[in-house]
Amino acid sequence: MSGLVLKNVNKIYPGGQQAIKDFNLEMKDGEILILSGPDGCGKSTLLRMIAGLEEITSGSLFINGVDMTNADPRERNVAMIFRNSVLYPHMTVQENLTFALRMAKLSQAEIDKRTEEIAGFLNLGRILEKMPSELSPLEVYQALLGRALIRKPSILLMDSTIADLVECVQEEIREKFLAVYQKMNIMVIYVTENQRSAMAVGTRMIVMSDGEICQDDTPANLVKHPATSYVAGVVGYPPMNFFVANVYEEDGHVGLSFKKGKVLLPEEKGKALLEKGWLKKEVLTGVRADALTVLEGKKKGAEGTLTCKVQGMEELYCRPMLRFSMDESAGICLADEMPAGGEGSTVILAVDPEKIQIFNRETEKTIVY
Repeated sequence: MSGLVLKNVNKIYPGGQQAIKDFNLEMKDGEILILSGPDGCGKSTLLRMIAGLEEITSGSLFINGVDMTNADPRERNVAMIFRNSVLYPHMTVQENLTFALRMAKLSQAEIDKRTEEIAGFLNLGRILEKMPSELSPLEVYQALLGRALIRKPSILLMDSTIADLVECVQEEIREKFLAVYQKMNIMVIYVTENQRSAMAVGTRMIVMSDGEICQDDTPANLVKHPATSYVAGVVGYPPMNFFVANVYEEDGHVGLSFKKGKVLLPEEKGKALLEKGWLKKEVLTGVRADALTVLEGKKKGAEGTLTCKVQGMEELYCRPMLRFSMDESAGICLADEMPAGGEGSTVILAVDPEKIQIFNRETEKTIVY
């Protein structure tokens, strides 16, 4: 049996803090699994347990059919790149790549073969003789990836490895990683809060909260069909905005009434709300930033719009975003520039009703996608 299997895995620290709760997972060769969720949800702890750097309190861990629950990290054939991983500063890139192989006493012929192979995959030939201090951030990451992959691990674990780099460099690194991964065909578990990275490289994603799995699916399905508002808020980019609204019906059409705006829903979504008994009830609505459009010269209160107050501009994922507020809720939307009135002015946003998702405020469960 190839792959990674976790069965009812728990992690309880001295004092009773439970970081991982009854965690079950099956992975196959060739999967890139993204672990996503806020700080403290257990992502990094789970990674360290798989690597053998944290003990498993209870449950079992199997790698390629072998019980590795209590195995030494060196026995697991797992490679790791963490956020604070560094190259050995006194060694060249080539010496960094081959250090673990030399410690394992592989033959020089095998070391040379692997070095040539991984240098070809990662285009490292021109930097093999350089010292780490001479490398760009992209080259450092390529060398770290090469040092991990040259060991031919069964599993590669990565924990927020490029989080400190600017988004444009991250994008280039993602492209390099995917090109190498497609050639290596190994299991990868990648902890990241960067949803652009998650959507770009992941074949599968698990959203975590308090050490538990909230939802496990492909990244695309998690964006389109989140089980809860929590999941919808964690996955996808641009991020999701949340607003409270009341469900109403007028002239046979179902819509959402906000304190400063109304939006008619597509027939299918409106019908689902009526059938589920949500007429005249309060719901939580989710709208992503790319489903909102700034309108110029439009009147307040027009159908399908929200009246909001401008809070400022920021750049997210290399794209300009407008920050705004509506009553007690804050949000963001795509915008090329600051509206003419500047901060504090009123702005009208058109809403794409096809992209609205609707949730139960109390249970957080999805009502309508």
